[in-house]
Amino acid sequence: MTEPTLSSLTARLERMERESRRWRGMSLLMLVGGIALAVMGQTPQHRPGPRTLEAEEFVLRDPRGQVRASLGMAQNPTATVLQIHGDNGKPRTRITVASDGTSSLEMMDGGERVRVLLGVKDSGLPRIWLGNENGRIIWRAP
Repeated sequence: MTEPTLSSLTARLERMERESRRWRGMSLLMLVGGIALAVMGQTPQHRPGPRTLEAEEFVLRDPRGQVRASLGMAQNPTATVLQIHGDNGKPRTRITVASDGTSSLEMMDGGERVRVLLGVKDSGLPRIWLGNENGRIIWRAP
């Protein structure tokens, strides 16, 4: 008679401990949620507008100090140029938009020679060039 009573008491105690852990977990979750809501309400209602950063050129460098990308004006100040540089610091890809509306995407080899050029003239006429290792155009369309 002692055996069934002891096992039933053990089962009841285990069930009560599980319920107690569940209630503690839910209470902690509600407490953290309440604190999070209170903290989120502490931000100011009126935030100033976005800040503007202006420059004539932007340069992106890697941790070694090597130039990896640049955005600025070309040597001819009527064109905007975005260049992405390789590990050696030399430009490998260039996107250019000129003031006359002409735009182009150039992909260069390690010697900075244009190997592929995709572009659109101001008139809307597309153009494609393929260059050789000497930088000469070997194929173009149209």
